[in-house]
Amino acid sequence: MKISKRQLAQIIREERIRILREAEEIAAEVTRDNNTHHWPRVEWSNVSELIDKWAKGEEEAFDKGDPAMMGMGDTITDAKREWDLQVDNAAMDMENELTKRVREIALQTMQEFTDKLINGDYA
Repeated sequence: MKISKRQLAQIIREERIRILREAEEIAAEVTRDNNTHHWPRVEWSNVSELIDKWAKGEEEAFDKGDPAMMGMGDTITDAKREWDLQVDNAAMDMENELTKRVREIALQTMQEFTDKLINGDYA
């Protein structure tokens, strides 16, 4: 069975996210105290879609007239291939970071509203 570079990159992205999620859950279990809620977790599937759209735009931004881009290879094909590889690597890192940041903000917001409920702000 053959898989494309894009499919392989997607598999790697998904595995990185799974590993990060497991590490976060383990850390949460270790640091959880009696006053901490277990807030719900959801898959951030739209993050992947957003990153894919960003990566497509960046790949399309390749400019054979740009000396910096053409310096990435001996031919236009080599330079374009190198550019696409760099975009894929950046997209994987960005997806992991964006997922992490969205989760952090979501948890902070849930904590804030839990505190408001406890303080009677909605009474």
